[in-house]
Amino acid sequence: MMIENSATGPSETHPDDFPDAHDFAVELTSDGKIGAESLNLAYRVPSLAIRVCWSWWSKPVGEIRAWTVADIPCGTLTKPYWDSDQGWKIMIWQSEDQIFVAEGDGEHDEHRGQDIYARWFKVSRTLYEAAWVAALDRLRAV
Repeated sequence: MMIENSATGPSETHPDDFPDAHDFAVELTSDGKIGAESLNLAYRVPSLAIRVCWSWWSKPVGEIRAWTVADIPCGTLTKPYWDSDQGWKIMIWQSEDQIFVAEGDGEHDEHRGQDIYARWFKVSRTLYEAAWVAALDRLRAV
């Protein structure tokens, strides 16, 4: 899927093109380093065989423990949450009661001026937030 993230948000996307992630989960795992403990983040959708690994993401445990739903990655259609690293990119936005996630391997179609996303899905806002709350609760219990 090619998506242009223009000043008005993701273009040429249609909600029906995104499969439903009814079994969406958030994984927060510690890297186990003493003194500089950080967390790794992954989104899992077993039914779609999707695992979105934020391999560069290493926020301090103390910072994440204090997060609320307002802090989780999400944007709007006109201003999506967007991040990238070498050979990786992600875009997340909400439209109505759905959260849309598109992940790419850093490829860009120069001819069309659009980023190429290899994995994409949508999840209900309720499930997205519940998965984050569950992950944060597990983290706080440690």
